Amino acid sequence: MPPIDLPLDTLTCYFVRHGERTDHVDDTWTATSSAPNDPPLTSQGRLQAEKTGALIYDLETSHINGLSPDTASNTDYLVLTSPFLRCAQTSEGLCSGFQQRHQKPINWKISVEPGLSEVMNESYFDKQVPDSLIHSCISSIQNGKGCTNMPYNGAYVAASSVMPAYPEGFQDMMARFVSTLDHAVSWQIGQVTKAKVLGRETRRVVLVFVTHGAGISSLLWATTLQLGSNNVDYCCLTRAHIVNRKNMLPLPTFGTSRAPAFSWSVSHQAYAKHLANL
Repeated sequence: MPPIDLPLDTLTCYFVRHGERTDHVDDTWTATSSAPNDPPLTSQGRLQAEKTGALIYDLETSHINGLSPDTASNTDYLVLTSPFLRCAQTSEGLCSGFQQRHQKPINWKISVEPGLSEVMNESYFDKQVPDSLIHSCISSIQNGKGCTNMPYNGAYVAASSVMPAYPEGFQDMMARFVSTLDHAVSWQIGQVTKAKVLGRETRRVVLVFVTHGAGISSLLWATTLQLGSNNVDYCCLTRAHIVNRKNMLPLPTFGTSRAPAFSWSVSHQAYAKHLANL
């Protein structure tokens, strides 16, 4: 079933970088860890994530957006996280921070999206990161050992089922993130289309992408067509509203194009002022 155009504010996306990672503040952590390529958040990183979740709540309920005060309750939130532990833990913090501000039951779910993984090149890794990282992340979430405050959304079909191939070049990484964003948005539009055809209630949807610094820069390219910087702050936030689909052609094969399929209205680009006092 082909996707349909959605009005502004029917689908909103947030792009969030993970919080502070342990190995960047503890020089001994990597040498003593059984998973040196997959560091957790620091306590500061968890606090950064909670503050960013509170910011999402504020943006969601802001009258500036023309949205009602009940927007947070009348919206479904799907967090798509990179399979790295620091991103899954950031996702948990985002939900916790949102929940603390909302103080009512919330409709947040999570799914692992390997397409949002760290750039797989020599600057970060000395060899291929195995696909077992994906399965481990999914299992820990489903078993309540990771994002314990969100149920896992098994209905979401990830853009990629494997880790990016090592070594990954810059252009390949850019194409991967463009494909992942286009896929996730098209999948969600397809869900809305099916609900409308079946006469079911359709609700506003928010997709929260939790990824890495290079991923944030790539997603900014996908939504603004302007190259960003890899030096983005921990837990910085970007908000993007879908405007329309540029054409109705099928999406290119995953990772083969850096030409985004959608047009966007973007605000709060790599915004981190909410973390200034931490």
